[in-house]
Amino acid sequence: MKIRRIQDTLIRAFAALIVVALVLLGTLSYYYLHKILIQNAEETTMQLVSQLNRIIENYIHYMDDIALMAVSNEDVRAFIASPRADTPALRTKIESTFESIRAVRRDIDSVFVLTRDGRAIAATIGGALNPTVDLRRRFLELEAGVVPGHPSVSSAHVENLVDYRYPWVISLVRTLPAGPAGWSLGLIQVDLNYDIIARLCKDIQLGDSGYVFILGRNGDIVYHPRQQLIYGSLKTEKIPEILSLSGGNLRAVVDGRQILYTAVSSRETGWEVVAVSYLDALFRASREAEYVFLMLSLLVLVGAVGAGVLISSRISEPIESLRRSMQAVESGNFEIDITVNARNEVYQLARDCDIAVKKVRDLIAQNREEQELKRKLELRSLQAQINPHFLYNTLDSIIWMIELGEADRAIDMTSSLARFFRIGISRGEETISVRTEIEYVQTYLEIQKQRYKDKLTYEIAFSPELYDHQILKLLIQPLVENAIYHGIKNLEGPGSIRITGEREGDSMVIRIRDNGVGMEADQLAALRGGLIEPGPANGVGVRNVLERIHVYFGLDYGLGFESSPGAGTVATLRIPLTSGGRA
Repeated sequence: MKIRRIQDTLIRAFAALIVVALVLLGTLSYYYLHKILIQNAEETTMQLVSQLNRIIENYIHYMDDIALMAVSNEDVRAFIASPRADTPALRTKIESTFESIRAVRRDIDSVFVLTRDGRAIAATIGGALNPTVDLRRRFLELEAGVVPGHPSVSSAHVENLVDYRYPWVISLVRTLPAGPAGWSLGLIQVDLNYDIIARLCKDIQLGDSGYVFILGRNGDIVYHPRQQLIYGSLKTEKIPEILSLSGGNLRAVVDGRQILYTAVSSRETGWEVVAVSYLDALFRASREAEYVFLMLSLLVLVGAVGAGVLISSRISEPIESLRRSMQAVESGNFEIDITVNARNEVYQLARDCDIAVKKVRDLIAQNREEQELKRKLELRSLQAQINPHFLYNTLDSIIWMIELGEADRAIDMTSSLARFFRIGISRGEETISVRTEIEYVQTYLEIQKQRYKDKLTYEIAFSPELYDHQILKLLIQPLVENAIYHGIKNLEGPGSIRITGEREGDSMVIRIRDNGVGMEADQLAALRGGLIEPGPANGVGVRNVLERIHVYFGLDYGLGFESSPGAGTVATLRIPLTSGGRA
């Protein structure tokens, strides 16, 4: 009867604890799951919208480049300066220049030259100038919206300067420098095909029903996939609240649905690029996880109750014997043999306690060994670190190469980056051959050279007899990275790095020379004395290189520096020669 009372108590306690734990865990999981989903949606959407904004700004930059080229063109200036220079030959020459630009960039719809006295040249798809357009008035309207020396970008509008052709475009306008009377005699208008902006926005996928739209400076709709519904008052957007954000995230309820607005402001156009994500669609993905959690909770509850029944029915009899044995241990007797007459978990517990008591002395010594091992493992874990700025800058360079149409360079850099990580993994080995380390450093330098172009050159010259010897992984690359970011990056002229490896007696000596800015005497002294980083330490640093050399090879080997201002820096590594494994 007494056993049954203990069993009932344990079962009720187990059941209550499991239920409370599951309810608490379920509530917290639900809250944090939704919070993480929203945070991830905000971050991902912000990246997409920022990328779209950068692409749009690139189009605006290109339009401005065309306008600047036209402003500086001598033929255009001659045409604008005097009606007497307005000849068919000059018009043909100017039109040919603009048509060559349009032939290269199909996204440019039209290029116009307008003069204050009502003359114009149009480079566009067919058709003559629209005779119903008052060119003098159009010039004054455009001039009113332009700040001299700066471009003006319009919202989407229908262009009617060409007869029988009314395309939707976005216009960039620049005026020529003012004439003797202080007025600008002419201006350049470059029209971007509106379909380009529409396609860019439609290509962004935001779940099942999300979309992207663009607002102008004054809250007017530049682009909206449901523009007709907006104009027909069948759909609304929180435009005033979005404009007050000046970029960021906003949660709102629109037309009865919870919406996440993500907006990015453009400095070039003054537009707001806005992404709309529906939270109910976002949370739909979490419902399956909630169902799985509920089923698992029920299984855990049933299993816990069953385990409670089994455990409570078997632990009461042998527990007293175990308690008496442990009282002896509490008195300091670690030589006792702990045994109980049982064939259940209590017997296993008693045996484990017996083993634990007998090992307590060994644990003290083992603890010392584990502390030393922990220190070594921490150093090894640092070997796998890769500078996040290097990875970010490399990926950013690849993105810009692709956007600039330099696909071959992007492919080469991507291949080099993949090879860099493949070599760096090294199947988890702590030491690698000198040949592999050289290949790793060379791959890293190839990537940096593609980023810095002519600013960086390098040379690697190792004695061939060293190729098959072993070296700690990631021993040279941190020093090369240090030479680039703290020596060559701040150098005005081209920089160079020379890496050499030689055998000196029973040692391998590796030198990394750069022609960078060098270091002052006090900075060099601090670096030699305490190996203080010469700049912000990112990734595997100089200090870690020295510590790993000391841990693996002893204090007789290490790292030294020689430098002076303007004369570059030489980093010297000295390690023992070894054909495999640790020295």
